[in-house]
Amino acid sequence: MSAEEGVVSLNVSFASTRADIDPNTPFELKIYRYADAEKSEKQLVRKYTALAEIPEYIWLVKDNYVAQVKVGEKELASFDTKYYSGATDFEIVPGQIATVNVDCALFNTPVKVIYDATVAAHFTKEFYTYVCAADSFDLTAAKQGDVPTLKYTESKVGYFILPDGCSNISWYFCGSDSAEQITSQGVIENIEANKYYSLSFKYSKDAPGSLVVEAVVDYSVDHREDKVPFSPDPTVKSVGFDIESPVYYNGGNYEFNIAALDNITTLAITYGEQTINLLEGTTEGVAVTSSSAKNYNVVLSEQFFALFAGGQQTFAFRIKDASGGVGYQECTCFIEGILPLESYDLWFSTANFSAYCYSSEGITIGYRVAGGEWAQLPVTASGVENLYNATATDFAAATTYEYALFENGVQLGLALSITTPAGTQIPAAGFEEWSTASDKAVCPAADPYALYWDTGNHATASLVGSQLTVSSTDVRPGSTGVNSAYMKSIKAAVMGIGKFAAGNLFVGEFGGLVGTNGLVNFGRPCTARPVALHGWVKYNCGVIDEVGKVPSARPDLKKGDNDEGQIAIAVGNWTAAEYGGSEECPVVVNTQNESTFFNPKGKDVIGSGELIFAESTDGWIEFTLPIDYRSTNEIPTHIIIICTGSHFGDYFTGSTQSLMLVDDFELIY
Repeated sequence: MSAEEGVVSLNVSFASTRADIDPNTPFELKIYRYADAEKSEKQLVRKYTALAEIPEYIWLVKDNYVAQVKVGEKELASFDTKYYSGATDFEIVPGQIATVNVDCALFNTPVKVIYDATVAAHFTKEFYTYVCAADSFDLTAAKQGDVPTLKYTESKVGYFILPDGCSNISWYFCGSDSAEQITSQGVIENIEANKYYSLSFKYSKDAPGSLVVEAVVDYSVDHREDKVPFSPDPTVKSVGFDIESPVYYNGGNYEFNIAALDNITTLAITYGEQTINLLEGTTEGVAVTSSSAKNYNVVLSEQFFALFAGGQQTFAFRIKDASGGVGYQECTCFIEGILPLESYDLWFSTANFSAYCYSSEGITIGYRVAGGEWAQLPVTASGVENLYNATATDFAAATTYEYALFENGVQLGLALSITTPAGTQIPAAGFEEWSTASDKAVCPAADPYALYWDTGNHATASLVGSQLTVSSTDVRPGSTGVNSAYMKSIKAAVMGIGKFAAGNLFVGEFGGLVGTNGLVNFGRPCTARPVALHGWVKYNCGVIDEVGKVPSARPDLKKGDNDEGQIAIAVGNWTAAEYGGSEECPVVVNTQNESTFFNPKGKDVIGSGELIFAESTDGWIEFTLPIDYRSTNEIPTHIIIICTGSHFGDYFTGSTQSLMLVDDFELIY
């Protein structure tokens, strides 16, 4: 835009609905430049013959102009064809946008003939009305078309243009049936432009001549209906760059001109979920000036663009004016800075950062635990232009991190933050609440019918009246709780037969008895991928004094050997259909059938870990049991945790002197 130029944005509106304006209707827009101060002479500077040809902005040198619009064809009498015209003066001021509305008024005179139902009921042969643009009615002239005439055979609207020297509308009604014919005629005098006229006909036996005629002109309205804009409502114009193309921001200011037909009532910039109201208050990096209530200038500087993360960003202008006009314009920009973190894997403690910058020289990506010291990572090219990556390898769960782009140690753009999830935890893993079920079994939960953990107490309580897993007030050092889980092993007399029973605690549910053998359903739903199980254990290792069966994996096991305590964990994709349990607890173990015993290396195990205690601990000890994953791309469906003082209790083998206490389990991510 030169120092002598300005811009006009034209809006053409019609006194009609959009449906009434056919796109093929003849159209003409002419812009004249006034040649003198009195506006007595003018010169044609622009001409457009279709609405679609009118550009959003028309560049003109500073001066006074008039825009003239003609739409439609000048038919003197028609039921369909209308003719509109309008003109608006405007001034071009250098460097500004003049928003101009050309309001096209209907040039025709609408005349509506209305037939009451009594007309059709009585005049069964025919009825019609001639309406003419003539000072007096002449039937012959009307029939021959010597004057502008329309013949109405039904209620409808016609449109007239009065010839020069004519100021009246004349009419003639004729109606007939098998018995009679009635005619009537009249004149509506002194027709006024743009007024809406109607003729109403009603048959009445009591009226003189049996026909009631009412001619009405509506002076309260001028037949104007919905306005239809064919060019923008409020508009946004970029200065010195193309707003439809991305902006590659590298410092400096960006300028926008906003214009509307009426006073602007709303002017805002939105980005993400944020809104900046440009008509109220001030925002750093946003300068707003106005030449009038219809024209605003907005300049965005570096502080504004610093509000964004790196990469492709979008902000938008939202405008409303007092006439209900609405404007919306998006602007896309690329900004140097860090991108929101979308890729991290707490399983492997990794976070994959990305940043947008125009050069990698001196560039690092920094991250830190919120409020801590920045750790700087070197960047590598991603293969996408101006996009660079870096990977952290110590990302932890349940931690808030900040991260940003740096150039030679100086932060570029916005710093972002993220709080990593804590990960799924094990319910009731402090073993604080216990209750008794209807079968007399003591259960590790406040509600014995809403269990996450379960035990073999259901079997021993039913068969021998003993509880092998109970609560204990012997808790781990530093515990804030008052209970732990206590497991012991006994030799019980079942139906007159001595049988070894090991206390146990597991994630799952007791499945019932088959004779004197118990069924256990291992597992609970879990889609997390912890890296370890952390907790506390206290173990007294007894000498094996009962051997029911010799485990196939330990054929040399015998009395006098040390017993073994066990804590095991596994995550996997077990299904009830294959392993015989329920959807909630899918893996069935039948102590009578060794083939059902849980195998931590089974085909549906994704990751597992096991601690074996071959000797007593020195009181309470803290442990972290790593989970070894055989697959890094599978999501588990269930988790299994097993605790017992006698590893081979399923074989009815172990020590009656073994006991184990556990407390405060948690999953580590």
